[in-house]
Amino acid sequence: GLFGGLSAHVKAIKTVEAVQRTVSRPPTAVDEDIFQRLCNQCGECAKACPQSIIHMQAGYPTLDVDYAHCTLCGECNSVCPTIALSGEQQDTGLRANVNDTCINLYGYCDACETSCPTQALQWKDGQIPHINLSHCHGCGICKSDCYLGAIHLINH
Repeated sequence: GLFGGLSAHVKAIKTVEAVQRTVSRPPTAVDEDIFQRLCNQCGECAKACPQSIIHMQAGYPTLDVDYAHCTLCGECNSVCPTIALSGEQQDTGLRANVNDTCINLYGYCDACETSCPTQALQWKDGQIPHINLSHCHGCGICKSDCYLGAIHLINH
């Protein structure tokens, strides 16, 4: 009974905690303070990224989704020689932000809505899409698919 109660408490704690990011990191990076202690700055994750969006900045891997998006393929995680990329959460720390140049204000466009793998964009005709931040994991595919450049990704 004692061990069953303890394991239930540990499971409850584990599901509540979410990784908070101040810098965009590969999607399975652990919490930032732990990440900076664990990452050995080898750059293997950057070399392995098929989309070439991981760049080393100040010695640590960061994401640059200006020209491509993260497919959450896990290649960075699989080549990391440490446990810095061993987190369970698939989140880059970036969030989509739609500006006033969105063509949906003036005519119909749903390019970003149909491409979002988590359906984080809440769509209404004649309005800028609302982004449900709890569903967005910062992959950037909506930014890639917006041909007007109305979507930007910012650190969350």
